[in-house]
Amino acid sequence: MSIIHISQDNLEQIRKHALEEYPFECCGIIAGLAEAEENDILFRCTNIQNKLHKMDPEAYPRDAKTAYNIDPGELLKIFKQTESIGMTLKVFYHSHPDHDAYFSDEDKKMALFDGEPTYPNAKHLVVSVYNKVVRDEAWFKWNSQAESFKKIS
Repeated sequence: MSIIHISQDNLEQIRKHALEEYPFECCGIIAGLAEAEENDILFRCTNIQNKLHKMDPEAYPRDAKTAYNIDPGELLKIFKQTESIGMTLKVFYHSHPDHDAYFSDEDKKMALFDGEPTYPNAKHLVVSVYNKVVRDEAWFKWNSQAESFKKIS
């Protein structure tokens, strides 16, 4: 039994999203029931990092080629919609254009609030895309002993 519960169709949709957004990072969420994948819902999210960078380059020095930021209103809407039907946020995904699939310091910063994971049970998928080709992907989960996100596959 796999420790990662995601349908092949959703995995293909994530890869497609990463290719479509290249050379910028894509981002999204999969919500569903904890140990099942049949009724999972994939949400393609809007990466507002370019907008933030343009508005305030000092506060947001990276653009969407090396960072992502999910629109907070969109995230709240997804959270309310999924919570109302008993689903949880299972997977957060994003791509790394022209970089390997690893959990960067920037990724960790996005996944934490006050040093703790915002969604401690969610897994994180990073998809590596080079020259419009998916090269690799890696899964990460919060490890409370290490107080960090560790690769799980």
